[in-house]
Amino acid sequence: MLLLFALCLGLSPYLVPDSVQTRLLQPELYAGLIDRKELDSHIRFLSDSTLQGRETGTAGGSAATSYIAGKFLEYGLLPLGTGNPQRDNTSFIQGFACPAGQRGRNVIGWVPARTRSDEYIVVSAHYDHLGTINGIHYPGADSNASGVSALLSLVRIFSTLEKEGYRAGRNIIFVAYDAKEFSMTGARIFALSLGIPANQIVLNMNLDMLGTSLEPPDSVLDYVLILGAGAVPPHIVRSLNNSNFFFNLGLDLDYSFYNSPGFADIYFTMTEQSILAQMGVPSLLISSGLNDHTYKPSDTPEIINLPVLEKRVRWLFFSLWDLAYR
Repeated sequence: MLLLFALCLGLSPYLVPDSVQTRLLQPELYAGLIDRKELDSHIRFLSDSTLQGRETGTAGGSAATSYIAGKFLEYGLLPLGTGNPQRDNTSFIQGFACPAGQRGRNVIGWVPARTRSDEYIVVSAHYDHLGTINGIHYPGADSNASGVSALLSLVRIFSTLEKEGYRAGRNIIFVAYDAKEFSMTGARIFALSLGIPANQIVLNMNLDMLGTSLEPPDSVLDYVLILGAGAVPPHIVRSLNNSNFFFNLGLDLDYSFYNSPGFADIYFTMTEQSILAQMGVPSLLISSGLNDHTYKPSDTPEIINLPVLEKRVRWLFFSLWDLAYR
């Protein structure tokens, strides 16, 4: 079946280093490691009242930074705090100042390719939120603890592949942005400090508000919204579609954003992938969309559809596996 999938894509189904040539990579086994309980655990920690809404520059924001950096370290990512793979990176943290003076911190790590490669995939999600306003806690479970939870699960799986000897053909950078709520400063700093020419980034996949099924474009609750597909190479869209079809995930992949091109353009510019897109990087926003709880105190873990989120993250894994390992 893997060979059939490869023929459909016109690709080899897997590329493995010499040390594991006798073992074939079975991506289904690794996708099965993506677990809704783990996703829920990340979301509940990040949206807990003790983190005070994760506003940039606050103690709660710093606690979120430490949590994400700790998971990067635990899972085995290499640090990339400078944003430049050619430099000596000893930390996951990229500190910066927002225009209004708040101190922000991106968390950046990477999985290098098995041989020296000039091609990169960037997977991103912002982790800050509104904080506490007039004594009211804004948890930000969907916006965007859900995207960070997906990011952390992908970090764990791709790091596991690396540890078990399956090395990617392209470098994968994982970045958790701070200061989305302050003019996307974290994304701007990351883009400005990149030691990689923009034309070497083959894809930026940004995960923002990925956890609900409250605003389906049709009647199907197992859906995902994909923005920016018209500006990426066609083989990337084929990979997204084929990964969903071949592995029988049954997601409704919606590229129309509710048949509203104007609103889609506006929404795209409000999220971090737009920064790299302006530099010519093929960029996608992956989301479950705005809903009645967005930017409200009711954005709690109870609105998250964990079975669907689990399915979305597995689809993301299959798609990234295809793009990074082929």
